[in-house]
Amino acid sequence: MRFSVHHLTRFEFDRRSGHSIHDVRLRPIPASGQRVLDWRIDGPGKRSEWTDGHGNQVTTFSVAAAHDAVEIAVHGLYEYSGADQWLRYAATPSLPPPFWLRNTGMASHDESFEPLIEGLGEGAADSTQRVMVLHELMKRVGRRIAYRTGVSSVETTAAEALARGAGVAQDATHVFIAACRRLGVPARYVSGYLRNDDPALRVGRTSHSWAEAWAPGLDWVGFDPTNGISPRGDSLRVAVGLDYRDAAPVSGRRVGSGDAKMTVEASVRSVD
Repeated sequence: MRFSVHHLTRFEFDRRSGHSIHDVRLRPIPASGQRVLDWRIDGPGKRSEWTDGHGNQVTTFSVAAAHDAVEIAVHGLYEYSGADQWLRYAATPSLPPPFWLRNTGMASHDESFEPLIEGLGEGAADSTQRVMVLHELMKRVGRRIAYRTGVSSVETTAAEALARGAGVAQDATHVFIAACRRLGVPARYVSGYLRNDDPALRVGRTSHSWAEAWAPGLDWVGFDPTNGISPRGDSLRVAVGLDYRDAAPVSGRRVGSGDAKMTVEASVRSVD
């Protein structure tokens, strides 16, 4: 199957900026069975490419002239052969699993997570049962966090989402990651794309997010608590991090005062 990606991010400033810098983490990391056929990231100003501490490929646009808006567009095409039941990635140098246990940032946990993980600790510690236990945890998160837009923001933490009981993919992913770490299971945030032309899937008009947890012998295994599935070939990974801030699709800073408004529109569709 082939999927097209069209992703537009627009920043509008109520006061002109003399200089702004935008980091874009939208370069695909294809899994076995996936192939990127075409990928283009367009933006204004001076362009540079680099790799961050988590191994993500970053494209940075630096706009030095006075401006009141910035647009960054991604156009791509990828295909999936359907050879594997879940996503497997080629071995690459990465941070050791214990790094992903850090209780920091937007996916931090506290005692409020204990009811969510009740009865799962022994199985999570057993390498032969871990994946099965994490599938149960994914189901619990799906029941606990109702999919609802407009009730959270990109700054909402896992604890806040758990208390509210509703949110979007980012919120369910943070709750799942925090619960994993509470169980002593390394887990990380994944930013990527999932087709949004299938009404059976809960996917917004932006990029998608899910989690990966470490399982001995299997390495990183994906979990999409928003949809209650393990990511499949239609899920295309672009960045990983401890939480959303590390893997944000587009982040930036600017010189100048006033407010900035960001709008995002993404379309991921089957073209076969």
